[in-house]
Amino acid sequence: MISTGNYQNSIPSLSTLSLEDYERIFKIFTLSVEDKEFYTYNMLNRIDFPEIDKQYIEYYNVPTKLALTILSYKIYGDMKSWWILYLLNKDKFVGAPFYIEGGTQIKYITNTIRVAIYSDITQATIFSGRHY
Repeated sequence: MISTGNYQNSIPSLSTLSLEDYERIFKIFTLSVEDKEFYTYNMLNRIDFPEIDKQYIEYYNVPTKLALTILSYKIYGDMKSWWILYLLNKDKFVGAPFYIEGGTQIKYITNTIRVAIYSDITQATIFSGRHY
């Protein structure tokens, strides 16, 4: 039996995800097999990114080829915000989608507005009527 409709944070048997976790905005499919439950995310839905005022955007010059997770740690102090950097700079990830070349300038959301942006993305994605 396959069921859908719950988010990870509403399933008691799964750990709670923090605001920075990309997975928390996707509903989970649950498959029950022989009294065991298996979970998977429906990550095929589009993420709606809100319009961001230019005063909350800053730029970072990447010193050498870096993975998105490392770049996220350098900018935000956590590796979980890699997806925000990717969404803001999709045009810069040609050929190697999880690395950015040295000498590239990327934009990022300032920490002062980051929590609000995460909440806006969640609201736009989850409650837009497109999220299954």
